Amino acid sequence: MSIPPPPPSFHGMFDGRSASGSASRDGFDLIPPVPGQFSSSAPPYVPYPLPPHVKLTDVLMDLYKPSSAEFGICRISIDRPLRKNAFRPETVEDLIKAFRLAEDDPEIGCIVLQGKGKDFCAGGDQSVRGDGGYQHEQTEVPPRLKVLDLHVQMKRCPKPIMAVVKGYAVGGGHILHMVCDITLCNSTAVFGQTGPRMGSFDAGYGCSRMARLVGQKKARELWFLAKFYNAEEAADMGLVNKVVRDGGQWGVDYEAIKWARRMMGNSPSALACLKAALNADEDGAAGMMQLAGNATRLYYLTEEAKEGREAFLAKRPPYWRKIPSSKL
Repeated sequence: MSIPPPPPSFHGMFDGRSASGSASRDGFDLIPPVPGQFSSSAPPYVPYPLPPHVKLTDVLMDLYKPSSAEFGICRISIDRPLRKNAFRPETVEDLIKAFRLAEDDPEIGCIVLQGKGKDFCAGGDQSVRGDGGYQHEQTEVPPRLKVLDLHVQMKRCPKPIMAVVKGYAVGGGHILHMVCDITLCNSTAVFGQTGPRMGSFDAGYGCSRMARLVGQKKARELWFLAKFYNAEEAADMGLVNKVVRDGGQWGVDYEAIKWARRMMGNSPSALACLKAALNADEDGAAGMMQLAGNATRLYYLTEEAKEGREAFLAKRPPYWRKIPSSKL
């Protein structure tokens, strides 16, 4: 199967040189603009083709494919704007379904997580929180914290996940953006933890991930004081990769597409292994298992692995010496 060549507009995009051959600092300026990028219109996403058996009530999925030679970008949006996109059990279940679809789709190279409307996510919806927490099924006693399953799923997804934050990213919404690989925000973004004020906390990634990002002292400040921080303060403490100040309402959305396209110009397997390796530093044995799984998956594609299988099936000794990789 032949691989189509990149479009002419991609000349030099990833080698740090412009079409004329002049040096470029990092190639970002060479990424072709998205149609509508310099207008007041929204990015040209189209509805994601959901399988017939998948129903989403609280989450939207959209797709943007820049060109036939590029992977697509899947945008997952929490769709509860009247509640500042606070999540309820149905929201968490929809997010789990959406991330699984995006992860399994071979045409998707990067995932963008955002909130519909003016806010990213205000955390758990306290109006549906019962005495035992958030109940997904009536038979759950006590209810399971499925949002923790979502965090693990996002961390283990081999594709880059980028949070695009506008407005409030607080409480559980703050943890969602921290679990993402990259966070971009605009100047309206507000970050912080609210749990201790509401009789709640997250002792999982909400603590460990935060401490890795901002340090132990600052993490204690965020949790113990339960105060809010603006976009600049969040960037200064390492919670945010970039604050996008230009471009109006959609500026950060177009910047996210630009970052996604830059990442998708790199080797997908390299990104997956890098993500697993970075996770391994944080997640101990579970992170090492993810990294080992990726290594095993790649090993199965080698001639050495194929020789071992074929020799076993043919009931003969394997002949390793003929394979260059056996000499490593």
